[in-house]
Amino acid sequence: MTDPPKTIEEARKTGYGRSDRRYKEGFCAYEVPVPPWYIDWHQCKRHNGHGINGLYCKQHAAMVERILKE
Repeated sequence: MTDPPKTIEEARKTGYGRSDRRYKEGFCAYEVPVPPWYIDWHQCKRHNGHGINGLYCKQHAAMVERILKE
């Protein structure tokens, strides 16, 4: 994810993979690949509460902080 959402409004506008997949409240806003071929994307299934505005799980919050520092 090159431009992760920073606000709840941005997260709600994010399409995960197909455009019909929208942000689900209560879950991490990070976009992750779908196994086994990794040609599609979906929203992370971990619970949020960490990072920017509490939008991310603990693991992806650290990744987003690194992305935004670049």
